[in-house]
Amino acid sequence: MSVDMSGYNAQVNFCFLNESNKIEGIHAIDYRYPRYQIEGVGHFGAFVLSQEMAKKHEPLTVRVIKQWQKLITIEQIPCGVPIAKDEIGHIRGPNLQKNVRIGTHIPSDYSEVPTLIETLMEDIKDDLRNIDKYTDDGEFSKLLGTRFLKFERIHPFTDGNGRVGRLLANYIATYCGRPIIVFNSELISRNRYIDAHASEEAMVAFMAQKIKQSASPKRENGVVDETDPSEESRKKPKIN
Repeated sequence: MSVDMSGYNAQVNFCFLNESNKIEGIHAIDYRYPRYQIEGVGHFGAFVLSQEMAKKHEPLTVRVIKQWQKLITIEQIPCGVPIAKDEIGHIRGPNLQKNVRIGTHIPSDYSEVPTLIETLMEDIKDDLRNIDKYTDDGEFSKLLGTRFLKFERIHPFTDGNGRVGRLLANYIATYCGRPIIVFNSELISRNRYIDAHASEEAMVAFMAQKIKQSASPKRENGVVDETDPSEESRKKPKIN
């Protein structure tokens, strides 16, 4: 069953989903086509679930983000991106004793993941008890940057962390009454995004820029052109 998108800014939402996949090298899916707009299926289904929760101010749980990852990773398999069955819908931990490495970054050990991710979900719930403070762009940038980076550093899954993390960022944005943030896949934009993982300060600054872009009247097809022709093109590792 296709989902009615009339209640959403569909153009921006589809752009967010397509760009989020492209960051991970997945180009075979275009969510503008109704065949990919299926309730409870794939990245689209996970996005709808996350947005409905945010609009209703329902709190995040580990069970919920595991559901998002399951939907996302099952969809990637026909696109030639394999994942082991025991990694679908499961966080790293006693029952999935796997560690991961992303470039030079080594995320939390699997033994620490269950406690760390439960704590993060509780911290986000506590943060959102007072959403009025996040009408201030500085406070909102700090919230979004620190919580997103914490999720990325925990890296609770073996695959799908980037896409789940970006769903998490937009769950927080919608919860706070903010526009959807599109994470661009164009090379220079992607490099800036990856570079921002270096520190909290860098990620908060990056999110401040994205928040500004999300409210820009120049936003077209969901994306603001942030290309700097003078910046050298640099390849960055996939952050899954």
